[in-house]
Amino acid sequence: MQEVALFPLWVTVFLTIWAPVGPLVGILVGHYLTRSWERRQWIADNQKEEYKKLLGGFNRLNMSISTYQVMGIGSLPDLKQAMEEISIAANTSLFITEFLEKTKVIGDLHEASETLVKGGSFEKYRQHYWKAVNQVLDAAKKIKM
Repeated sequence: MQEVALFPLWVTVFLTIWAPVGPLVGILVGHYLTRSWERRQWIADNQKEEYKKLLGGFNRLNMSISTYQVMGIGSLPDLKQAMEEISIAANTSLFITEFLEKTKVIGDLHEASETLVKGGSFEKYRQHYWKAVNQVLDAAKKIKM
């Protein structure tokens, strides 16, 4: 009597090789996917943090200008300090530099602030301020994780 194989020989050989190799391949693929996901997450977290610092500087500038213009209290050194905070947030950014270069949001806000301090319209400044804030918020909301 002749024995009949349940599987062809190539299937048996493949399964014999795959049994020890398969789990290793699975671990390597899982490691690669996890690593790339964690990197994207790390970049997104850093981008959010940099946008947050920038918005904090914008808010401080707006508070200084509003206090100075509307209430008549405050000083130009406070204004200068707020501008320095924005400058530090922008110049130390690693992950949002492309956004800053493309939108020129810092330069536009600086120009509007300077014009206001030199006697320009407060309403014009507020339009530039909110445009800058909304550009930053839109960019921050588009971060993909």
